[in-house]
Amino acid sequence: MHEPKEKEPLKFFCNPKAIEQKAMEQLSGYIESRHIDEVCAFTDIHYCDEKAIPVGVAFSTKDYVYPLITGKDIGCGVLFLKIAKTDWLKPFNKKAHYRGLNFAHNKMTDDGLGGGNHFLSIEEDAQHIYIICHTGTRNRGIALYQRCCGMVQDFSHEYGRKVPFVPKEYLEESFLKYYEETLQFGYERRKNFCVKTLIFLQNANYINCSKKLIPNNYLKQDYSNIGAQGKLHGTEYELYDSIHNHIRFKEDGTIIHRKGSTELKKGTMAIIPLSMTRGSLIVKMNPRMPLAKEALFSCAHGAGRQYSRFETMKYWRTTMKAKERKAYKEQFSELLERSGKFPSGYIQEFDFAYKDHADIFKYQSYLQKVTTTTPIVTVKYTEI
Repeated sequence: MHEPKEKEPLKFFCNPKAIEQKAMEQLSGYIESRHIDEVCAFTDIHYCDEKAIPVGVAFSTKDYVYPLITGKDIGCGVLFLKIAKTDWLKPFNKKAHYRGLNFAHNKMTDDGLGGGNHFLSIEEDAQHIYIICHTGTRNRGIALYQRCCGMVQDFSHEYGRKVPFVPKEYLEESFLKYYEETLQFGYERRKNFCVKTLIFLQNANYINCSKKLIPNNYLKQDYSNIGAQGKLHGTEYELYDSIHNHIRFKEDGTIIHRKGSTELKKGTMAIIPLSMTRGSLIVKMNPRMPLAKEALFSCAHGAGRQYSRFETMKYWRTTMKAKERKAYKEQFSELLERSGKFPSGYIQEFDFAYKDHADIFKYQSYLQKVTTTTPIVTVKYTEI
């Protein structure tokens, strides 16, 4: 077994003074565990009232696994599909097609986007259009989480007291296979959302393509085997996926646990959504910066909340000026209910609820900015 080594300090890739007390207390509890080698905290770290570890961290082990740290959102991540703006034919008409897109997204997969900050969006920069999906494994992830709960409970019974970990040897090959299949399932779900949104836009004459190649029942088709690069109905595209809620079993025996921290891979891009109304940050790892290894090849998975969901609603109702609320309503009128109000699930993801993202590069200097995107239209499902 791996002998516990003298603890290295907790590694902050953020401003430690800005971490809320409850989140710091959760971190301290994990630092004290003799089975954990390194803990990294990122700029979007925040307290998680459901689990014993905050969101926005990554940690490594060798001989023990903490299967419950991801909660039920196992395999959650963000995928973007990129096309050249030279293939983009006209501005998106929200009045004509927002409801159609909102209706279509419910038919793209069996169990939907999910609630919270999960979304499907179309965004842009000067040269490209991006179709972006943030979602996880939904019911399959919940089933896997329940299996993990049973496994931890069984080991705790053998251990003689309640513990959050199991020895690596406790994991059967069938479990490891199922875990990896679940992560793949999440990737394929995100891919289907993005590819079918691309086809929706092709069908609505927003994208240069060969419309005669589009099947009538494309919403029911499975595009999970489509390549990461290629052409679809004559439109060239690229796909990039960033996973931020998982356990990764490395070939060298290291086990990386990520709870709300984006996995970085050499030679590819990652996406960090900033807010529903701000857009997204696309980054890549600087291969000349060894600091990425120190950060367990992880980074922030968002700008980080400035206000909790409760605080956001309170700020919207009692602090924000009427003219500012009016500006949101004018800019995002397609999101309004018949009553003329936004659903709370949308308000909670508006830009004012999130931090400035400048700290991402300040404290995670191993990241290089590729581009920042601006939202064109966003679809959310506001219930869990």
